[in-house]
Amino acid sequence: MLSVLMAAGLTVGVSTPALAEFEINESGVEKGESELEYRGAVHWGVPKGEEGEGGEGDEEEAGGGGVLEEEEEGEGLRQSHDFEFEYGLTDRIKGAVTLSADEPIEGDFDLAGVELEAQYELIEREGDGLGFAIGGGYGFATRGGEADEIEFGAILDVESKRLLLTLNPLFVAQVGDNRESGGLGFEYGWRGEYKVARSWGVGVEMFGEIEQLAHSGPFDDQNHSIGPTLFYNPGDGDDNIGGLGDYDDDDDDEIAGEPEMEFVFNVGLQFGLTDATSDTALKFQGGVEF
Repeated sequence: MLSVLMAAGLTVGVSTPALAEFEINESGVEKGESELEYRGAVHWGVPKGEEGEGGEGDEEEAGGGGVLEEEEEGEGLRQSHDFEFEYGLTDRIKGAVTLSADEPIEGDFDLAGVELEAQYELIEREGDGLGFAIGGGYGFATRGGEADEIEFGAILDVESKRLLLTLNPLFVAQVGDNRESGGLGFEYGWRGEYKVARSWGVGVEMFGEIEQLAHSGPFDDQNHSIGPTLFYNPGDGDDNIGGLGDYDDDDDDEIAGEPEMEFVFNVGLQFGLTDATSDTALKFQGGVEF
């Protein structure tokens, strides 16, 4: 059984959107399986609220590309990149280490953080049905003046034939001397995916963030986006990764052998739903499982 594509890299740092790489965890764990993964995103469109602060003159000074001189430092991203290694420690526990790098609108491309994560599978999903896991992690900020973060939440998969729904509600708290908030923040990601062929699937993904639950503010000041995604995964047997495993019994007579190295990827677009969200983002994720 292939391991699920696990998100580790919630970007650390108070001013950087935590789900910038648009990754969604799934609940499965397989002992002894390793994965090297890259996740990246490129963003277009300065949040409208920031444009209003900077004015037209600032935009012209930035070369007309929508990058404003007077924007608050770190608000918004041009691009983000995560490099992750994960390993199945037991039949229920998976660990991961992620290096996150990004380029804020007001700032240089640099390492943004290092995160350690663990996931514990409570209910194993086998084909149609329910999968459930819990996970948590600690993110070490690598930029001066930014806070470390701790995160925890649930991972829920529900599959019915060719359709897979995955939900990721997460709570995040800043820790350390540089924290700007003592309360909990909330982040979410969900995916609805439909298998159109043995190795291909199409779906819709949505992501969002509320920096402080106690002071959430207006909806337009929060970060929310939605968009289509295309998935590729060769699958093996009756296992599913992102809903892309076999949905028939064509390989029932095959003899099981040693796990083979496999490449999986997904690519999609995200469209901002609020003034605080970038207008458009192109996301890509690729992984090698072995």
